[in-house]
Amino acid sequence: MAFVSDNRPHTLGDLIVITGTIANGDVSVELSDFLSEVLMVTAVANTATPGGTPLTAGIDTTSATLVRFGDPGASGGRLMVFGKR
Repeated sequence: MAFVSDNRPHTLGDLIVITGTIANGDVSVELSDFLSEVLMVTAVANTATPGGTPLTAGIDTTSATLVRFGDPGASGGRLMVFGKR
């Protein structure tokens, strides 16, 4: 897995926003090192389309900190997760 988190997460009280990059072939990432529960996730592929192409993304039902998303393709993409610290 090639998820690379940005080195300065944003915190809002007991909430945190994690952003980072995802690579071609990535379809999930475990975020238990950063948070205790995922509340929202969004992913976009890096493409020529302004703002990127949205990918299907969701919280896995087997783990409160595992997110799954569509393969971003050869150009990779960006991931943003909002959750509890």
